[in-house]
Amino acid sequence: MRFFFYYFLFRILLGNPILALIIIVFLYLLVDRQFIGLFPDIFKPFRRKARINKLKQEVSINPANVNAYKELGGLYLEAKKYKDSVNYLEKTLGKMGEYADIHFYLGKAYYLLGEKEKGAEELKTAIEINTKVGYGEPYIYLLDREINTSRDPEVIKELLFSIERFGTPEILYKAGKVLLNHDRPRAREMFREAIDDYKKGPKHYRKTHRRWAFLARLNLMK
Repeated sequence: MRFFFYYFLFRILLGNPILALIIIVFLYLLVDRQFIGLFPDIFKPFRRKARINKLKQEVSINPANVNAYKELGGLYLEAKKYKDSVNYLEKTLGKMGEYADIHFYLGKAYYLLGEKEKGAEELKTAIEINTKVGYGEPYIYLLDREINTSRDPEVIKELLFSIERFGTPEILYKAGKVLLNHDRPRAREMFREAIDDYKKGPKHYRKTHRRWAFLARLNLMK
């Protein structure tokens, strides 16, 4: 009801129903970003692009700046430009090969690029260096690979144990999605765990993960 009240108010003030709707949606997204957290940050792609441009200028001046290559690899991965991500991350291996997050980012980029075996090896290396890397996300890709290849129940069990141990509501939700067509009861259990983990967290944690708890609830309703 409040939405419609503000919509009609802006419509009367502006005399343009489409502009009124755009303003209401924009204001809601701002409020959501500040207090709720259900929707992605609409300004993030613009900040990411600006940061990428700045970092590319930096590496053109100083090609030895491996930290810039690492950040560029992570930003391109976030932007779903996996080839670019791999290109920059591979340049860091010589000096940063002992960093778990380098292997995690590279493994994720390879996996999403379709080079799943190569990606799995990098993800396993990341986990060997630090079992907590990526807050449990590497285990999601390894779980997906296992379910779609050998389906070894013991391996799946170990991966799910690690996801439950290190995972956030986002990771638990994503594990549930991976399991849906393989083991629906277990998938629903993961959705419930995502919601429970969300409820136990402090206020700022709930804001960050509210979207994933909401999606987990939606899947439990199906």
